[in-house]
Amino acid sequence: MNYQKFIEEYQTYNTPSEIRSECNAITFINTGTSNVQINGINLTPGQQLISEGNEGEFNATRYRLSFSGAGNEICTVIRKLYI
Repeated sequence: MNYQKFIEEYQTYNTPSEIRSECNAITFINTGTSNVQINGINLTPGQQLISEGNEGEFNATRYRLSFSGAGNEICTVIRKLYI
């Protein structure tokens, strides 16, 4: 059985940003206390948005990350990258 190696990259954002996925799978986790918007989808504290790719797929989406409301603005992003 052939396995394809990958790594998981973790990044934390606390300012509005454009995030290029350039990966197979990407997860956004609102780890702050304010709301996070990912391409217009609202994530309340503790919620997450997951985009998983199938075998051999590559996600080239550009995501727009922004924050609203009072509190700590923190979003953790996990990307699955093939090596």
